[in-house]
Amino acid sequence: VCACEPGTLSLTRRFDRAQTACNMLRGNYAKHVMVFSEALHQRQLYHESLINDLNRAVEEKQLLVYFQPKYDIRQEPPVLSSAEALVRWNHPEYGMVSPGDFIPLFESNGMIQIVDHYVWETTAAQIRYWKDTYGYAIPVSVNLSRIDMYDSELERKFLDLLARYNLTTADIMLEVTESAYTDDAGQLINTVNSLRSLGFRVEMDDFGSGYSSLNMLASLPIDVLKMDMKFVRNMDKGEHNKAIIELIIDIAKKLGKTSVSEGVETEAEYLYLKQIGCDVIQGYYFSRPLPEKDFLELIKKGYKV
Repeated sequence: VCACEPGTLSLTRRFDRAQTACNMLRGNYAKHVMVFSEALHQRQLYHESLINDLNRAVEEKQLLVYFQPKYDIRQEPPVLSSAEALVRWNHPEYGMVSPGDFIPLFESNGMIQIVDHYVWETTAAQIRYWKDTYGYAIPVSVNLSRIDMYDSELERKFLDLLARYNLTTADIMLEVTESAYTDDAGQLINTVNSLRSLGFRVEMDDFGSGYSSLNMLASLPIDVLKMDMKFVRNMDKGEHNKAIIELIIDIAKKLGKTSVSEGVETEAEYLYLKQIGCDVIQGYYFSRPLPEKDFLELIKKGYKV
């Protein structure tokens, strides 16, 4: 619904604003009316600004790659086993832009591939630097968006990336969200199978956030099952939530997959997950996502907590 008063704007402008309001409702089944307002208009201008600024952000390296450690808690003390590459945007006008602002925006218009390729390249260069400087590095997970999975050149791009930086498939792991498998399961499974045949390890991210059936889970070609963080956050809200967590970890074990819990923030959460057999933990309990110079200090410590 357009909130402008009749006669104050041209008919074209009114239709544009009505379209903007309608677009804000897409995918929202709980809300049936959206009123165009000044706040909505300002958000639209903000999004348009981010879209226009993305290529410049890549050229000027405004996009920053942070690394969040993942710890293997099967060992005592826990050991730094890998990390996830996460992107931040230090915008010259807006400061540090939340990924929640620009990631969904670019996923909706296809520009997320620009961000993904930048993160892949930066991550590969960083791993090469660690190896050259310190003689070793840990595997780092990079995210693949839905649109990446339909790229016929995806396998070649990753092989070229490894060749440029003299890396192996053991150095970079690939994360695909569970929801991506629900779009076109056959296509996604074929792509993941192809990547795994090259030697890449594939993680299913945000497991439990979508609606995949158990039958589909049995056929998914993955190596790691990464539980959606909402389960950990709701851990203390009832025994049913804990039962689901235990079920997911048990499924991972029975399928021979590594289980990862993210969003772990407290000692109680850590001890509970360790007790029920979770393999790997990621979250603020051990570390927030770190810029390269801070993450480097963890590597220098030799993996131990």
